[in-house]
Amino acid sequence: MANYELVFDLGSAYVSAGSKKDGFTDKIPAVVAVATDTKQIVGVGVEAIRLGNTVGSGVKLSHPILEGAIIDNDGAKALISALLNRLVNYKMSAFSRYNVTCAVPCGMISSDKNTIETVFLGLGAKQVSFIEAPIADSAYLFNEFRTRQGIIVDLGYDCADLAIVSANQIAAGCTLYYSGKSLTEVISDRIRSKYMIRLSTEAAEYLKLNCAGLYPNDSTVVAVSGVNTQSGVVEQVNVSSKELYDTVVEFVRKYVRIVQSLIDSVRSDLAALVHSDGVMLCGGGAKLAGLDMFLQSELGVPVYVATYPDDVTIKGLLAL
Repeated sequence: MANYELVFDLGSAYVSAGSKKDGFTDKIPAVVAVATDTKQIVGVGVEAIRLGNTVGSGVKLSHPILEGAIIDNDGAKALISALLNRLVNYKMSAFSRYNVTCAVPCGMISSDKNTIETVFLGLGAKQVSFIEAPIADSAYLFNEFRTRQGIIVDLGYDCADLAIVSANQIAAGCTLYYSGKSLTEVISDRIRSKYMIRLSTEAAEYLKLNCAGLYPNDSTVVAVSGVNTQSGVVEQVNVSSKELYDTVVEFVRKYVRIVQSLIDSVRSDLAALVHSDGVMLCGGGAKLAGLDMFLQSELGVPVYVATYPDDVTIKGLLAL
């Protein structure tokens, strides 16, 4: 028997982990710093970001995980090792063993799962198993909202899982590679089109988090700087929430169509139940201002946002 039962959620923005033994969870930014001369990994997580922001540090930042899949084995090993050290290393002996349960998008193919399994086994795991993210989410969300079924909408950074979950199974679901990162890009395109200003990814992300929303009368105004595409000069523009409203609405209506198609695809008795129990939102994208009220208006079903949307998947894995 393994000494430790560990859970992991491999996100492209953050890698989260937890221990079933004590319920402890931790997460780090899913980024590593690679020395440009030796090509060696010299920092992970927060330290990697610090090195990347240090002039003359001689590093390049790399993101080893994309859409829930590992695209750089060495980088992923470094991230996972850092979390293993923080979770259990001080308790580990030479004879310790651990099992891993990893949340994955419901559309993940077997070859991507094999890559994840290979990385964990190479780091000493005894066994690796997988749970689709909506199932993990439901273990937490159904408890928070006191229901037995519902529509899970998990909005991650570069993919979104949408599923109808009932009796611990996905009755209908899909993974969309259209989520927080895509909205950032759409907002950046909008600013370039209107102001001829090219925003950095960081500036566009800041605008999304602090200005974009689904309240039509929101009067928020945020200043951002970018490069004028004609003159090449850095300029500052003031952007209002009203300017971005139509762009955000158009983006979110794609989710509305998917959720409605999922409801239409299940048997009528289950459709009636989920109509009553509604949609439960989690993931970083769930914090988009006004998203719950907009979806409720468009779909005609109750919509709820998890109290701690960023932590739902890892907490759900611990609850299973």
